[in-house]
Amino acid sequence: MLARNEPCPHCGRYDNRGVTIDAIIIKNKQVLLIRRGKEPDRGLWGTPGGYVGWDESAEDAVRREVKEETDLIVNNLKLVGVSSFPKRHPKQAINIVYLVQAEGQVKSGDDALDAKWFDLNNLPSKMVLDHKQNIFDSLKLSNNPDV
Repeated sequence: MLARNEPCPHCGRYDNRGVTIDAIIIKNKQVLLIRRGKEPDRGLWGTPGGYVGWDESAEDAVRREVKEETDLIVNNLKLVGVSSFPKRHPKQAINIVYLVQAEGQVKSGDDALDAKWFDLNNLPSKMVLDHKQNIFDSLKLSNNPDV
């Protein structure tokens, strides 16, 4: 393993970790989930999200990913938290979770095989990575009476 400040002698890249975002969208006591079309956890339900692009803020990544995967427009974001536990993701991605408000008609797209609303009291038993915990953490921060 390389020291944290040494580039790989073959490719020149540093041994560092990527950053992902997840959007928790709750409305009328339901949460919007997507069925993942890519690994990890292909086919399982999770919250919209993905990697933060180069020259992109985490907030812009939330807006982009939600639009790509659900066709909704994000109009409000609230930081829920950051998860950096290395074993949470196969690539050790650091995850930033936002509670968001969005508007429009839900339509799955990009790498989302499907998108639909789930009752908060009836979530799928098995979900993507730590997405179920992210939903629970978001509920603790929400001041929304619709939750």
